[in-house]
Amino acid sequence: MMSPTTPIQSPYFTLEQVADGVYAAIAKNGAGAMSNAGIIDLGEQTLVFDTMYTLQAGQALLDAAHQLFGRPVSMVANSHFHMDHVGANQLFKDAAILSTKTTRTLMIERSKQFLEFARSNPGYPESVKQRLEQETDEQKQQELSDQLGDLLTMDASLSSVVPTPPTITFDGSLTLHGSKRTAIFIAMGNGHSACDSVLYLPDDEVMFAADLLFVKSHPSVQSGNVVEWIEILENLCEQSFHTVVPGHGPVGEKKDIALFRQYLLDLSERTKTFASLEQILGASIPELYRKWTVPSLYERNLQHLFHQLSTTL
Repeated sequence: MMSPTTPIQSPYFTLEQVADGVYAAIAKNGAGAMSNAGIIDLGEQTLVFDTMYTLQAGQALLDAAHQLFGRPVSMVANSHFHMDHVGANQLFKDAAILSTKTTRTLMIERSKQFLEFARSNPGYPESVKQRLEQETDEQKQQELSDQLGDLLTMDASLSSVVPTPPTITFDGSLTLHGSKRTAIFIAMGNGHSACDSVLYLPDDEVMFAADLLFVKSHPSVQSGNVVEWIEILENLCEQSFHTVVPGHGPVGEKKDIALFRQYLLDLSERTKTFASLEQILGASIPELYRKWTVPSLYERNLQHLFHQLSTTL
């Protein structure tokens, strides 16, 4: 068992201690982790929150959990079904894997679709590489470089990926009691996806928000419900916590949830100012969000919301 002060090095993520016995694994851009995860000491058991995108990153996460607490991982909590959060579930097959019923159902369906696409389109990473070589904008170059890195890491282990759905499901909330802390797994509804859940550590006032929160990074709104997402974020802010671990980006504070909620509000209001999809092409990003990573998503988000708005009128 390692001392908590001993640094654990990984090419896939940076391990950050956010409370005694609570660690955030913050994904390194383009390295294959793609999303953040958590490692929590409940006392006699180790809980991992999300398993990252690739088997390589997931193995490093599993190894870090072993090094930190000197025992096998007992439980895994899957926040939602997207592959960048559940891609390495199979490595945790000896643990109980927890999620909402909807997450499990969608994971079974969408993981199969993802693998079918990836295995039938082996040239996709090369197409991204060609786009990178042709791109002249520095920020977009970085975005494509990160995307290519994640794709190549996944491609290297693609033949070994076995979709592994949760073994225990719940509705509403599930409370895990340990000798060191309590962890509450809470289903929040349809924000970023159809089945978003968060992990709340009331004793530490720490929240693992998964993709309900992006810090200094543009989100994708295409698989969720922005109106409900805004409401969920407002409800999250009513919880008592001071540290929040997002699905993407650095560890944040409650003010980062407020800023991200404002992003979604601004996005929704700006969508109403356009008369056609053509007007959205090349739309400038507001100064407040201009330095956020994955800038191409801003225009795509506007297009998606415009299409939604047009079909409801």
